[in-house]
Amino acid sequence: MRLGSNHTLFRAEHTAELEPLCEKLDVYGLSTINAPARIGEMTADECAEFGEKACALGLTIGEVGYWENLMTNDDDARKHHIATVKQWLINADEMHCGSVITLVGGTHPSGRPAHPHPDDPYMFSAVAKSAFRDIVLRILDSLELRHTHYIIEPWHNTFFYQPESIHEFIVSVDHPRFGVHLDQMNMVTQASYYATTDLINRTFDLLADHAFSIHLKDILMTRGPGDFFSMKEVRIGEGSMDYPTFIKRLAALPPDIPCYCEHLDSEGDYAINFARLHHTARESGNSFIKRKAPPGQTSKEQ
Repeated sequence: MRLGSNHTLFRAEHTAELEPLCEKLDVYGLSTINAPARIGEMTADECAEFGEKACALGLTIGEVGYWENLMTNDDDARKHHIATVKQWLINADEMHCGSVITLVGGTHPSGRPAHPHPDDPYMFSAVAKSAFRDIVLRILDSLELRHTHYIIEPWHNTFFYQPESIHEFIVSVDHPRFGVHLDQMNMVTQASYYATTDLINRTFDLLADHAFSIHLKDILMTRGPGDFFSMKEVRIGEGSMDYPTFIKRLAALPPDIPCYCEHLDSEGDYAINFARLHHTARESGNSFIKRKAPPGQTSKEQ
């Protein structure tokens, strides 16, 4: 396992920023980073240079996310998003970046990809599955990717949400460069909130061979508006996620699997998350791979 964060505190946009970034990464035992957010604007040579430098510094580039709505009802916008994801995959492959992530998207009137439609269950229908399968295959068609996968992040406004439906969809696509971005917290429901051990084990039993990047978060059920229940992200160890089981199952995946923390407010919050993850891994006899500094460069670690 390799630990990292997709926050701007822990990422580089240009090749020259990679070596100075390593001092911060080493403090927290991090060895995987995101591809630059500007990946779509980079030339093939720039992508190759960035990837080669990261590799020389003992880093892997695990993922980059494109967060536009692939299921929008706007035909021109949908064609643009499909073309953009294809180009990002080409550039990511040049960079040796492990994956490009998107959501499925949706039909909410706002056009926002993560918003559930207020009165239309279309995004859970067989018709929506078929339509999105066509989009996935249009994206992957004619691409000869060597290093990069196109992966989808589970989200509650679509059929791509629970382990069984995700597995069914991946099987229906049947493409070697397609899979799931395993954000386990996003898959927690009210029904599984107190049974995350079972959820984690079901997820890994079905999806371990199709997971190419991981997000590490925790979730807490609270009282929401009108006294109805609500769920919110919290720091690891402060919610219901069974992290000892999660780490044990992660440790059985390929050793370079990238695992990212996200959505926290400060470097201090990230420091707490990283420390808790390293501790939990050690408790089960596992560890996150540390960056190996090249000759002439020292590694500074807490």
